[in-house]
Amino acid sequence: VESKLKETARLEQQLIEKQATPLKGEEVAQLAQMKSNDEICKLRENLERGQRETEELRKRAEK
Repeated sequence: VESKLKETARLEQQLIEKQATPLKGEEVAQLAQMKSNDEICKLRENLERGQRETEELRKRAEK
């Protein structure tokens, strides 16, 4: 009986670990997506700032 209980406990632990692994992968993927989104936002802001500066310089050059 004791060996059956140990085996059951071991199998339950394995199940818990297997269920946790995909969650960790999902968390890593979500963090990567968030970082990617932040980087895209920064790049977009830099592009827009560069476009505004270019337009200002173009207007100054026309005067």
